[in-house]
Amino acid sequence: MIEKERRVPEIITQLHALLRRFPEMEHGREKAASELNKRKAGFIGEQKLDYYLDFLDEKNHGLRLSNRKQFFHMDTLLLTKRFAMILKVKNWNGTFILEPNFHQLIRIHNEKEEAFHDPISKAEHQSRQLKKRLAANGFPDIPIEFDVFISSPSTIKKSPSKQTSSKVLHAHRLLSKLTSIEKSYSIERLKEKQIKKLAIHY
Repeated sequence: MIEKERRVPEIITQLHALLRRFPEMEHGREKAASELNKRKAGFIGEQKLDYYLDFLDEKNHGLRLSNRKQFFHMDTLLLTKRFAMILKVKNWNGTFILEPNFHQLIRIHNEKEEAFHDPISKAEHQSRQLKKRLAANGFPDIPIEFDVFISSPSTIKKSPSKQTSSKVLHAHRLLSKLTSIEKSYSIERLKEKQIKKLAIHY
């Protein structure tokens, strides 16, 4: 069940409006255009993941919440009675290398090498934030899983660490990963009413 439909983020609408007012050669236009392209790519990646989320069994998997920023940004939060799962989505092409020792990601695309923050660390930080918010609002302590999903099937991922690599998957592996996680949690910690209430808070 999709409790919060994924909507175009407000920042994308704002950047579109900003670029319409920017003269072609104005200083800062290139930076704004680059930011817009990055945001649009991220949103498209989230939409691609939605294709696989649509196959989830509503009875077993509760609510799916998307694109909300009341607490902090999470691409998608999946709530079940037994656990919660943060889905961080990346819509990147080319090859990326996860460096767990430096908590860094290196992307190679069109012969250009770029460094980014480690998306696994970001997702882990979001899980800690969510746990604190749940406790502050009187919700039961529930396990919070997190994984990074790559929306483009042509993207090549590399990592010297098997543990790190297992946290970053292509989108088509979502259902298999979820099935694996479900086997680890048999105790129901949230009631249906609490999940609905949590959706309102989120």
